[in-house]
Amino acid sequence: MGIVAACCAAMVVVMAGCIDGDATAEKPSSSPPAAEIGRSSAPATSAAPATPEEDFDALALGSSFYFDGQGTASASDAMKRYCELLGEPELEGMPPAQWLAEKELTKPDAEMVLQDGIDRFCPTRAKTLKAAVDGTYERWFTDGTYEVGVGAEKIPPGTYRTTGVLRECYWERTSKAGAILDNQFATSAQTVRVTVRAGDGQFTTRSCGSWKPVQ
Repeated sequence: MGIVAACCAAMVVVMAGCIDGDATAEKPSSSPPAAEIGRSSAPATSAAPATPEEDFDALALGSSFYFDGQGTASASDAMKRYCELLGEPELEGMPPAQWLAEKELTKPDAEMVLQDGIDRFCPTRAKTLKAAVDGTYERWFTDGTYEVGVGAEKIPPGTYRTTGVLRECYWERTSKAGAILDNQFATSAQTVRVTVRAGDGQFTTRSCGSWKPVQ
């Protein structure tokens, strides 16, 4: 009888252990699944930063400035083309700074847009823009009639020269009353020189190319 009782007691202990093991196995875990941990701790995806071209396009679009000949091209593409043009020795018979001053800076918001574009795409042209803004550039004179004097649309007294293949080049100096003081008609020349005097009233030129100051 003692052996039987011991065996029964052992079986009870084993069964109790099995029951406790099952209860422990079925108990839900307090920690979230690994997949959910990964999802909750992953950083939020941020938008890609705007490119210099996109920033400039937005600036130009929000301004009143427009690029000549832009067409369907973006403002940044047009600005890059302007950067190339500003590297030319002359534009429309004028030095680049004069071209900027007389053709571009007269437009609304031009200085702001061009300054931003040059800073972004061609900082080596900054001196050209500064000269145009400050008015410290050399002026050339093409076809037209100019009042003699100092200021916009006027030709300062001095000596000027034009060069190239000159055909039917005509110039004249007139008094303030309009009387012809001196003139010349060159049917075939490579260089022509004229001195505009302080007492002159007007200077007129046709088909002579660009008159540049003689230093």
